Amino acid sequence: MLLKNVKASLGFSLIELLISLIVISCITAAFTPIITKKFSSGVFGGGGGSNGWSDECKDISADCKLCYKDNCIMCSIESCPSGQYRNLAKCKCIDCSIDYGTDCLTCNSDGCLSCKDGKYPNGNTCTNCDTKYPNCATCDETKCKTCKTNYKLVNGECVPDCTKLFSSSCTACDIDNCTACTGGYDLINGRCVANCPTKFGNACTSCTATACTGCSGNYILSNGSCTTCSAKFGSTCTNCNANACTACSSGYKLSNGTCIIDCSRFDNNCQSCTNSSCTTCKSGYVLKNGRCSSCSSLYGSYCSSCSTTSCNSCSGGYQLSSGRCVSCSSLFGSGCSSCTSSSCTSCGYGYGVDCNGSCMSCRFFDSYCVSCTCGYCTGCASGYELLSYVQMCVKR
Repeated sequence: MLLKNVKASLGFSLIELLISLIVISCITAAFTPIITKKFSSGVFGGGGGSNGWSDECKDISADCKLCYKDNCIMCSIESCPSGQYRNLAKCKCIDCSIDYGTDCLTCNSDGCLSCKDGKYPNGNTCTNCDTKYPNCATCDETKCKTCKTNYKLVNGECVPDCTKLFSSSCTACDIDNCTACTGGYDLINGRCVANCPTKFGNACTSCTATACTGCSGNYILSNGSCTTCSAKFGSTCTNCNANACTACSSGYKLSNGTCIIDCSRFDNNCQSCTNSSCTTCKSGYVLKNGRCSSCSSLYGSYCSSCSTTSCNSCSGGYQLSSGRCVSCSSLFGSGCSSCTSSSCTSCGYGYGVDCNGSCMSCRFFDSYCVSCTCGYCTGCASGYELLSYVQMCVKR
């Protein structure tokens, strides 16, 4: 309606008006030097004429090229440094802080554009964010961006941060008091107090709404509750972690994380036992009268295995004879080093097994013969060689 009225009153449309203004701007730019010259010659009252127009504008600014009385009309300054704006009437760059306050960072001739943190542009001044958005630390004209300490941004508003103001168990609050707590905590005098012992036993020191998460003393956490080592791993377990027993009471020892009987409490050589007695002994020992006795103490020094009534086997160089260990040399000659019950099986240096299963001296064949067997010399001393066909050792 307004445009229609303008056209009716002026006789042309808005588009025609814009075209006319563009043409006028071009003509003005083309004829500025001429106009300036005319002003200086006084044609348009230049040189400080009574009509007020002048091109001698140095009193306003060295950059002012044309003025009218005390106002610059044509200024050669096109832009200003950050934190300043161009004042056309004075043809100067002026600090934003002079016209719009010390909190204004950037501006133009119409007003402040940006402010220091905690303030926002509000026309010709900077206004505190918390006057528009309570407890807001930084903002712009339309929204809060960050909140003050102990507040957090929720749906564009700064609300108390309960976890910072009180504790992680506080789920709702105002600035002075917690108003709601997580499970496992009771609200007492505006604070969250753990009720873990009430819910999960006296040994529970921390918890969630559904389970204990920490235990005191000699208790361990097991499936969300506190239990003793003896309850989880047996009465003889004295210390433990969640997965295994780590120490046992006297008379017991650890085996794969559990406590078993320590059979050494009956005898150091006991291999297996019950709660009351040893049942088997280590190799070389036999259970007799409730104790593990060595075979050697029962049946002689060379008995290596035995029963409660007799020796069963002997160590090297001895053979079992009538339940006792007898040396092979006493059975089959002084040179016999190992034997069976019926014959010698090997002899010492310089001896060999004869046809009767005993040890014979190899010197029987030759004084330099050092190894032999039934009827034959098989080896000679160093520096000699065997003439097998005569069974003699001769010097090389």
